[in-house]
Amino acid sequence: MKENLEQAQKVVSRLFDPKYERTDKYIAREIKNAYVQHVLEANWRSICGEHLEKHCCVHKIEKNTLIIRTASSVWANHLLMMKNLFLQKINAFLLGSVIIKDIKFYSGGQIRRYQAVSQQQEEKQEAVGCCQACGVPVRGGGSLCSVCDRERRERQRETIAELLVIQPWLTYEECLDYCKCDRILFTAVRDRVRNRYFEKVRLGSAGKSDCLLAVMFLTGRKPEEIDEKTYANTLEYLRRDQSVPASGFRLYGKKQRDHRHF
Repeated sequence: MKENLEQAQKVVSRLFDPKYERTDKYIAREIKNAYVQHVLEANWRSICGEHLEKHCCVHKIEKNTLIIRTASSVWANHLLMMKNLFLQKINAFLLGSVIIKDIKFYSGGQIRRYQAVSQQQEEKQEAVGCCQACGVPVRGGGSLCSVCDRERRERQRETIAELLVIQPWLTYEECLDYCKCDRILFTAVRDRVRNRYFEKVRLGSAGKSDCLLAVMFLTGRKPEEIDEKTYANTLEYLRRDQSVPASGFRLYGKKQRDHRHF
């Protein structure tokens, strides 16, 4: 499996690396995109996680836009809020090349499953069970109905947010000791919480505790690891960089790495 993945990455690199353009002019964009789609489909679970894999799938690639099919309009809206994270994970998976520049979500149709499933497994998935929380019938082998599953994820969001306010330096792996969740949900909640404190500092409405939380979120350090110079420089960076949007997108770039040298 590992050898197959490495081979796929070599092919993707060869297809899209500019230094190969002169010798590979005969390779059409459609053929390149077809191979990238194959790689994404074969590794979709690794990219988006086991939970999200059940609710979305790769539909097709048009030019540099990936079109993802979702199980419902609710999931389409939910995933749209994580669009930037999807783009980062997908392009990072494709050797860091910015092959996919945009993602569009649409609902309707059946979610494609990429792994072969035996007839016995199919029958098990189609069997009707009962929701462990409310007892209503559930088709497809799930343990929770859609309503209870949404409530569970909302509770996860609240728990993660509470944990991050207490421990802003918390990593995803450390979060799993307190709350079982997928990485995409954790990252989305973390970004929303920390951007709220970043915005308070930028607007000048942050109190002392808000400022300290903002510094810990940006540096990833605990209070005892933050000296006065780091504290002051981090706040100065947040206050002067008015070009950083509320989404915090630029914080993933070079400037976020620079703060560790304060």
